[in-house]
Amino acid sequence: MGTESTVEFTTLISGPTNLRVVKTTTTSAVVQWDQSQGDIDRYRLTVAPNQTDGTAKGRQDLTLPPERDSAQIDSLDPGHLYDITLVAEKGGIKSKPATVQVTPGPEPPSGLVFSEVTETSLSVSWTKPKSPVSGFKVTYTHTQEGEPLSAAVDSGDSTLALSKLSPGSSYEVSVISILGLDESDAIKDLVMTLPDPPRDLRAINVTDTKALLLWRPALATVDRYVIVYGTVKGKGVSEVGYPLQQYPVGGDGEVPRDLKASQVTPRSALLTWKAPSAAVGSYKLTYQTEGQEKQEVTIDSTVTEFKLTRLHPMSKYTVQLQGERGGSYTATISTEFTTGNLRYPFPSDCSQELLNGIRESGEVEIFPKGRQGKPVLVYCDQVTDGGGWTVFQRRMDGKTDFFRGWKNYSKGFGELSGEFWLGNENLHNLTSMAPMTLRVDLRAGDESVFAKYSAFTVDTVRRNYALKVSGYSGTAGDSMSYHNGRMFSTRDRDPMPFITRCAMSYKGGWWYKNCHEANLNGLYDTSVNHQGVIWTAWKGKDLSIPFTEMKLRPTSFTPPTQG
Repeated sequence: MGTESTVEFTTLISGPTNLRVVKTTTTSAVVQWDQSQGDIDRYRLTVAPNQTDGTAKGRQDLTLPPERDSAQIDSLDPGHLYDITLVAEKGGIKSKPATVQVTPGPEPPSGLVFSEVTETSLSVSWTKPKSPVSGFKVTYTHTQEGEPLSAAVDSGDSTLALSKLSPGSSYEVSVISILGLDESDAIKDLVMTLPDPPRDLRAINVTDTKALLLWRPALATVDRYVIVYGTVKGKGVSEVGYPLQQYPVGGDGEVPRDLKASQVTPRSALLTWKAPSAAVGSYKLTYQTEGQEKQEVTIDSTVTEFKLTRLHPMSKYTVQLQGERGGSYTATISTEFTTGNLRYPFPSDCSQELLNGIRESGEVEIFPKGRQGKPVLVYCDQVTDGGGWTVFQRRMDGKTDFFRGWKNYSKGFGELSGEFWLGNENLHNLTSMAPMTLRVDLRAGDESVFAKYSAFTVDTVRRNYALKVSGYSGTAGDSMSYHNGRMFSTRDRDPMPFITRCAMSYKGGWWYKNCHEANLNGLYDTSVNHQGVIWTAWKGKDLSIPFTEMKLRPTSFTPPTQG
């Protein structure tokens, strides 16, 4: 036998696969991948300008924990091509790379300026971006009542004239850059058209010292008219408040008087009035805005003020008040007021409510399907992790039964200030609007932990509710990814029965598999048969967690800085 020859080698570790771009903005991109099959120490993500594109910003290297399956890449140059490479590492060994290319959306315009503003028209101008674009899109919306209108502008132009506008009205105008099929972030601003002038001024009933002036009022809502009058020798100026309030006068003081609205905010107003000298049994107050049903309230006769709440922003309300006496009503007095403006008058979730400046947690009316859709009352967490979270589940004291049927879980149940489930149909509507992040907060005694998932969706599949969840980070450990892809089941409906009917066995409604690693809708305060409120990665399956909250907000949301 000849001399022995040997060599040592190490096999490659399993690497990530299916690296893909799931979202881009003007300067960022979100990538996802299928995780490595074996045990690894970390992922290393490399972002570099493509060699054919020498003007883009330099290379980025990101180190990510092994449980991640997504990442957001920031500080990219818009419109430039980047190569993205992802490898898994264990010790000093690397896997085969997964690669993908991305071109962030076009650079947005800047410097929005309005000029030549009249009652019915204006010009909007902007500064073109430095990088090439194929055109611009200008969108303008009457903030109170209009549908968005859009106009395309060639890349060579940076000015557009808008016409056929309403006098004395506020418009939101936004401009985006377009490059092929990609759109940039929008730049936005508000502009108000001039009020139209009053017309047909004339004097009647002229005497030696008086004259009655009449005119056609402006179409726009105005604060006041200024009347300038004078003689040959001089002139004076008098301001007349508008609108002038008129109240019917009842005989012998039988009618309430001086109905006024004060402390008007975007969603509330305080109404005050003076009681009639003749006693009434109660008051009937009605209020209405265009497009909404008339609301009616009965008020005790001892009260002379009432606060209206849950009003619509930027809406004109008409209020009427009558006294009731012995089954008959007095003459009606009325007033009008217009609620204030908000950045998002009809917020689709709690993140938009936070951007409205509401920094206190509490119950809020949101509009997941827009102004014309049915509003949903939710609880907003505006404190945790920057705020903007729409809470959809809470366990805190065991006062609410969570071992319920399919219809209850579909519509929701419980009290928003206590224990509740917001409802699978609402969850589907909320997660269909935009990519959502899930956060789970858990507390036991003095310990607090959380789990965060960068992708969270509740899809409807053949009238069932399917969970999609991925991208874990946090301190609680990952007990939710086990349930990814599962259908929601309850004690009376199990779309995908496995070895056992999990909802019956574990006393809850959940996206059970075989059967659970998390069971946050289980029995409160029980340690029997793994039926409690469980997050296995934190406290195992024998301790029922005293406090849980599940909440969501848009993945793209950036909390505002505290002013």
